[in-house]
Amino acid sequence: MSKKTRYKILLAVKDYVNFKALAHFLEKLTGDIEIVFLHIIEFPFSTSLYPETISTYIEETKKNLANLLDWARAQGISAELKVTASRDVVEAIMNEADRMDADMIVLQKSLKKIKRKIRRLVRQTNLEKVVDLSKRIVVLLPTD
Repeated sequence: MSKKTRYKILLAVKDYVNFKALAHFLEKLTGDIEIVFLHIIEFPFSTSLYPETISTYIEETKKNLANLLDWARAQGISAELKVTASRDVVEAIMNEADRMDADMIVLQKSLKKIKRKIRRLVRQTNLEKVVDLSKRIVVLLPTD
């Protein structure tokens, strides 16, 4: 089996990234790494998703998460920050993974919660749905 020379990684983020855990994970990979940090602003079905309605939320979130790109650049990693609005988080993750032809989807969950029974943690959650629907490697990192 040959080693991959380029990894396209989709990292779904909320408000925080555990940089230590991410760096530890990335150092295990050989070759170039390209990361898309994806933040999804989830809106209820009753909310319009017209650009003029959501653009303020998206721009504010991009400013708040700009440190992700700074960190990636400091590590010598090619990175992009994508903030999108959606009514369905799982669908948004899967669509972006398909669009960028991701090799991996990296999700985060609290280490405290991970230590509890893993199956109980991800059962009937967005995490379980992404794992079930994805044909890619899905990695779960602790948020703390």
